[in-house]
Amino acid sequence: MVRPLDTALTTALTRSTRRPAVLLTVEDHVPHYILYQTPGVADALNDACIANDKSIVRAQVTRGGFAATFQVQRITDPASAAQWSTWATLPGAANVLFQDGGCAVSNSHGVLRAFAQRGTGGSNLYAWTSTDNGVTWTGPATVLTPPGNALLKGISSAGNDDVFFIYDVSGGEAIGCSFFTSGWSALTVWTLATLAAGAGLAVTWSGTVYTIVYSDSYTLATCTFTPATTTWRSGVVIAPATGSAIGRIAPRLSFASGIYTLACIEFDAGMLTGSVYSYPRLRQSVDLLHWSNGVIAHEITANYGIVLLSLPAPNSGTAGPRTYLASPAVVYSAGMFQSASTAQSLDVSNAILSYKRIEQAGKPARLEVVVDNTRGVFNSFVTSPTAYRPIGLHASLVLSEGYKVGTPPIADVVKVGVFHIEQIRFVRSPVEHSLLLVGHDLSATLDLVARYQNVYNNQTLGFLLTEVCARAGLFSVVLPATSQVSQIVGSFVLQAGSLYRAALNELCSTYGLSYFLDQNESMQFYELSSSDPSVWSYQPEIEAVHFGSTDQRANHIVVSGKPPLHGLFGALTTAEAYDDAHLRLLGVERLLHHVDPKLTTVAQCSQKAALLMANEARSSVMHTVTIPLNPALQLLDCVTLTDGVAPMGSGQQATCRIAQLDVRYDAHQCVNEMHLTLEGL
Repeated sequence: MVRPLDTALTTALTRSTRRPAVLLTVEDHVPHYILYQTPGVADALNDACIANDKSIVRAQVTRGGFAATFQVQRITDPASAAQWSTWATLPGAANVLFQDGGCAVSNSHGVLRAFAQRGTGGSNLYAWTSTDNGVTWTGPATVLTPPGNALLKGISSAGNDDVFFIYDVSGGEAIGCSFFTSGWSALTVWTLATLAAGAGLAVTWSGTVYTIVYSDSYTLATCTFTPATTTWRSGVVIAPATGSAIGRIAPRLSFASGIYTLACIEFDAGMLTGSVYSYPRLRQSVDLLHWSNGVIAHEITANYGIVLLSLPAPNSGTAGPRTYLASPAVVYSAGMFQSASTAQSLDVSNAILSYKRIEQAGKPARLEVVVDNTRGVFNSFVTSPTAYRPIGLHASLVLSEGYKVGTPPIADVVKVGVFHIEQIRFVRSPVEHSLLLVGHDLSATLDLVARYQNVYNNQTLGFLLTEVCARAGLFSVVLPATSQVSQIVGSFVLQAGSLYRAALNELCSTYGLSYFLDQNESMQFYELSSSDPSVWSYQPEIEAVHFGSTDQRANHIVVSGKPPLHGLFGALTTAEAYDDAHLRLLGVERLLHHVDPKLTTVAQCSQKAALLMANEARSSVMHTVTIPLNPALQLLDCVTLTDGVAPMGSGQQATCRIAQLDVRYDAHQCVNEMHLTLEGL
């Protein structure tokens, strides 16, 4: 758990003439989507991809019943408004296509293919091909004709010489696919249960498995298809249905910087709720298994789908690296983060007057930093209503701590945290002109409210921990390699209107886990053990120390789980744990009775009783120590304290665990120290 330090920094920590070094950068990674282009074209089902020459190629099926038109668009300069509004009709695609069958365009190893369904004179699934990055197109070629001339309800391609689609079958909808080698293969039919309805799908290829996200108009769910074995498997529910109140249609997937983004249209006709809207919601995932609840793009009114594209280097023009949210009618865009951009990144290390860093397990870490703003040097770097700048709400404060090393002395630091700005205060008086920036780490998103209810049955604890974190937008999760993580939880509900942290704490409490967010924004989960090794020892460096303990803890614990379904009337599922040494010491029984219906066996109850007893023992130890700043130490690390002997010291010695960590730096007062609150192992 301890952060690794290089030899020079480790040596500097042992010297009495340490010179602190602090680096702090402000980085705005927030995608600020603003209106970028207004093509003025009527909304329609659409798709887009990036060609090999870094041009954007879009496709749309205009609204026209069974006589719609299929059009494409090639954008080499995203800054050109004319290119976003100019569409070209594909050969043989005028007034012959089905408007609600969907469309797709993809890049298969440099070959672009566009797909749509014929609406007049047949129901063929058509494909058009371009080998010059969308400049010219040939076709249409028939991929296949759906069984019984069925209508399609969505088309998608992962760019692997493939096409997937939802089509009508008796009693509902099914998903099928076809693959191109020298020609298009026959229909591959899925083997899963028939869908009640279909309202679009999106597909991505991992190299061995296809993952399909599909909509039945109200639910977003996934399934997988393995071509090598022609195996279909059910996946997860991304967004469960809320009756017929909230509709979800036209899902589209994109992938950039290691994250999948799922864009779909959420709408409410107001028949049940009285609320009427239709706008995109963007959900994210790193594994296509655990998804965030996402964020809405309320300013964009769209009815037939929207596509998210990330383009670090456009084919031409001055647009620069940007991300686009595009429908035929409107385009919103946000600049991608560039560390060299003065509008997105700022180093304030030399202006730090003081800061406080507070960390505690199970809570978001907090940073308060005071920056010298003499002569208003940072005024223009603060976000205003008319311009985004590095110092803005939810921008990142990246803090690194260490000491000066070598000759001449240079800063040797390690990153200790990333904090997102929640407060920006200008402080000015006749004797002061500064900026106060207050931020919390990203785990503060766990204190957001879940809008939708999710029900999970027979999932492992590890799955549920990862799921709750992902729902809150925390995608990097590190789980302990212990048996606890593989425990099966029979039923668990993430309740609408509750905090994500409440759900996470419930899981961790049941199975005796602790957690915090580390400096790389990874959620670290630990099962604490009395055998955990000490990572650092302190004796002469101790500035102040308090050794303390209390007997106000349980020494007899009874855990009751869910009663057995069969057996004697009134039978219970229970287990007990005892601390005999504490009983002998006090001569008093202190009873704790714990009830948890998620525990279904005596073994689980016994394990929970042991975990609770260990927690009681840890909480009976209360030490505090003030030491010089050590950037290696993290929450839940174990340290050894050895106080001097009499007459100067108490002669106490203890190995204990960091429960809370407070760092204080003040340049004017020459303060650079760390205050640790410690508990037992």
